[in-house]
Amino acid sequence: MRILELLLLVLTTVSGIWTFSCNKKHKGLQLFLLSISSIVILAHGVLEGFRLQLACVYLALPVLWLIFLSSKKRIGRRKRIFLLSLSFLCLLGTLASLYLFPVNTMPKPTGPYTIGTVSYELTEQGREELYGPEPRKDWHIRFQVWYPADSSKGGKLTKWLTDGRKVASGIPVLYNLPSFLLDHTALIKSHSYSDLMISAKEQTYPLVLISHGWTGFSSLHSDLGEMLASHGYIAVSINHTYGAAVSVFEDGEVVYVDQGALPDRSSVDDFDTFSHSLVSTFANDDRAVLDFLETNTFFADRIDQEKVGAMGHSTGGGGVVSFAIKDPRIKAVLGFDAWVEPIETDILEKGLHIPSAFLRSEQWETGPNNEFLKQLLDNSAARPSIYKVQGGKHQDFSMLYMYLPITRILGETGTLDPLENAEIQQSFVLTFFDQNLKQAPGDLQNWFETHSAVSEVTEFE
Repeated sequence: MRILELLLLVLTTVSGIWTFSCNKKHKGLQLFLLSISSIVILAHGVLEGFRLQLACVYLALPVLWLIFLSSKKRIGRRKRIFLLSLSFLCLLGTLASLYLFPVNTMPKPTGPYTIGTVSYELTEQGREELYGPEPRKDWHIRFQVWYPADSSKGGKLTKWLTDGRKVASGIPVLYNLPSFLLDHTALIKSHSYSDLMISAKEQTYPLVLISHGWTGFSSLHSDLGEMLASHGYIAVSINHTYGAAVSVFEDGEVVYVDQGALPDRSSVDDFDTFSHSLVSTFANDDRAVLDFLETNTFFADRIDQEKVGAMGHSTGGGGVVSFAIKDPRIKAVLGFDAWVEPIETDILEKGLHIPSAFLRSEQWETGPNNEFLKQLLDNSAARPSIYKVQGGKHQDFSMLYMYLPITRILGETGTLDPLENAEIQQSFVLTFFDQNLKQAPGDLQNWFETHSAVSEVTEFE
């Protein structure tokens, strides 16, 4: 719970108890408590931001003021009992709501650089949309870039969700829940600043593309973007339109995931057609964003084009693998539960001829994807490293931990602590790209031996 929230809750509770128990006596103290509470609620709104979970507290304060200003006699015993009971229930509800839906904090990046960030909108002319109720003739993509900067001076600290409540409200829509349920996540602050110049310490920096999974969204990998940027990388997280839970464009248009793009496997006879098309779309998004960055942004001359990597989760993992096989600009690739099953056979048979590695969750230890992952590994010039995170679930390869503890209660996280899982991922990513893009000392084998929750995979089921 944030400091001003806690203070406001305590002050309002004390003010309420005092008002209902002895509203005529010690009115000076009542006035003091209500005045301080009013100041705190204003400071809370400005500095921390109002949120739905404290609605009862916000409502209680004007009610207490009204009682204080209008009451001329002591409140009757029955009325006091009723009001105190009602207040107690509201307090319990508020505490439960604050526990289930806290404003969590992002992990602090470990690198020496300040982190700058900027978002772009790309329109690829002539590439027709495949999805949506009314497909357009041009494809639209949003993506966020994190980059190393020398100082935060002149910059503005940004929020975790670049598009704020429009994204926060879009997530519950997927599950037919009230849109306001996760609005509090729009209050979460990042460690990145807008309006900063890229660091002058190096002439060029390695670039890493990041691709989310089906129904994910770009901000679910902000921790990796910030971590890489703090260590001297340009990191780019792509929001795959119609494959992302929600996409928000500069003109205010909000586009939700097209569920028809990937129907349930058992509901159609031609599932492979849908899955091939989707992973190809993700791979084309990767290619379009890389093309754009190399020619149309202030990063164009600051990217070391001999040090470009790509990583992805699930469908995004399949997309970056497909892209890396076809495009020689990618020099290293890694996947988190990379869904390579939909990659066309003729592409899989070419294999990977660049450094590659995969982290797999315990949840994906078995399944049809393994057959295709083994095919990829067998056809690759240098056999990729593959490791399993014991106790991890598929969605743990994202910032699902920002929705704790409700995700744990609903069984969406694995038995391994999600924050420990996140640390493993960040360490894995940095070790891999440092070794293969920066040619830094160290290797994944040594990394693996120092992480007890991770085991090497040598056989496939």
